[in-house]
Amino acid sequence: MSSTNPARQRLRFSLIVLIVPMAVLALSACSAFSTTTNAATPTSLATPTALGSTPAATLTQTETAAPTETATDTPTPSATATATKRAVSVASRTRSIPAPVTPLGVFVTAIKIDPTPAKSNEPPQFTVTFLNTTGKPQTYRWFVKIYAPNQPQSFGETSREDSVIAPNTSPLKSMSDWKTTAVLECMSLIARVFWVDPSNQVIELMKLNGSSPATGFNVCP
Repeated sequence: MSSTNPARQRLRFSLIVLIVPMAVLALSACSAFSTTTNAATPTSLATPTALGSTPAATLTQTETAAPTETATDTPTPSATATATKRAVSVASRTRSIPAPVTPLGVFVTAIKIDPTPAKSNEPPQFTVTFLNTTGKPQTYRWFVKIYAPNQPQSFGETSREDSVIAPNTSPLKSMSDWKTTAVLECMSLIARVFWVDPSNQVIELMKLNGSSPATGFNVCP
């Protein structure tokens, strides 16, 4: 009885009419979804190709940066060249010093008094060392004058003596004929050597450097 009911048959027909269009729409939606998904897939596969190019750029930057560090050692040779120039300039300043020229003549280098101090009323012995730079023997009339300190006039003198003075150094003794008297205390005196030239002029004999060889001594009681 239920299968032949007209009301139920109409209800089934209505449901079939509704289900068929919905099934068609569902199939269409699934087809569109699968098409959209398949079309988007190649875009995502292209991404590794872009990422794969990045290491190549990184290697290029590393190779170009290395040569820039080798240019910092170039200033070293210039310091060596400067040191060589200084050594040459110092050597060029060397000069030879000429030997001093010895004047020609007869000079006195020393006066020795014996005894020292001299004794009152006893003549001391004066020994004079002469220097003859002429290369030939020279004849001189010489003697010793005695002076008090700071006095221009002589206090006394020995006898004049003619001597042949040989080249180079010659120690000669004067005449021992001068003496003086010291009372209560010692006297300070100075001995100087003179000679008489051919014109009878009295001239003091000097040292080689032009200074006087005057020598001080004492006469004591």
